[in-house]
Formats: sequence, structure tokens, C-alpha cells
Amino acid sequence: MELSQAELTIVMFILSAVVGGLGGFLAFLFNRISANERGLMQHKIDAAEKYAHKNEINDLAGRLERKIEDLFKQVYDAKK
Repeated sequence: MELSQAELTIVMFILSAVVGGLGGFLAFLFNRISANERGLMQHKIDAAEKYAHKNEINDLAGRLERKIEDLFKQVYDAKK
């Protein structure tokens, strides 16, 4: 079965439209992925700046414990 020139033109037009649409979709998809990656990196930076890390919390707990011990020592020494 041979295709006429008009049929070949229509098939080529349809194929080129599909390939063009697919190319446009892939470009859009890659742009969205890169935008999401940038947003995620910015969110990680914001979270690191705003919220305390585990080490900072441990240091705070240690300082608080030392202050409480010092306060108890002062109260105990004042009662003597």
C-alpha cells in the first residue's frame, strides 16, 4: 500500500506536531523541575537559618543545667 503525496504530507504534519508538542512539554517539565529544585534549596536554607539544630539544643540544655546547679549552690550556701 502506497501513500499519496497528500497523505504523506498529512502524516508528516501530524508527526511534526507531535514531536514539537513533545519537545515543548519536555522543556516545560525541565523548567518546572529546576524551579522546584531552587525552591527546595531556598526552603532548606530558610529552615537552617530559622530553626535550631540538635547541637544547639543540646548546648542550651547544658547551659541551663549549669545555671540551675549554680543557683542551687547559691541557695544552699546562703542557708549555711
